[in-house]
Amino acid sequence: MKKLKSVLLLMGIVTFALALTACGGTEDKASTEKTETAKAETKKKANQNELGDYKVEILSSEVVKDFEGNNAIAIKTKFTNNSKENISFMVAIDQQAFQNGTQLETTVSADASMGGSEKDVQPGGTLEVTELYKLQDTQNKVDVEAKELISFSKNAVKKSFELK
Repeated sequence: MKKLKSVLLLMGIVTFALALTACGGTEDKASTEKTETAKAETKKKANQNELGDYKVEILSSEVVKDFEGNNAIAIKTKFTNNSKENISFMVAIDQQAFQNGTQLETTVSADASMGGSEKDVQPGGTLEVTELYKLQDTQNKVDVEAKELISFSKNAVKKSFELK
């Protein structure tokens, strides 16, 4: 009986040792993680303006007057539709502007134009649109961020504009 227990114990130890050996690898885990991180950062840099099926580049700003004569900031944005359907900037992208930590209200230009954001863009097409936001003041910077309107992704394109 003692021999049987010894043999079973020995078989258990051998099985355990083989299992541990099979789980081991020769790759350096730290090296693999660094490589994966570098690949992710490269991909992120290459696609920093990609928001789902769309590409958004916040180009420039200009302080203007809105239809009521208030100070406003006009944000010019380049929108590229890489989806398979026609879509407008205002339906595909949620662009917001912030000043002093709070969201700015959208407004309408003095000529009541929509700045092109309502125009559909065909697949592969690009359009420059202008969105207007009512300023709180003309001294403090304005932060602009654009996200895909309907998405679970937290990706955003961001840019800050100094007004001074």
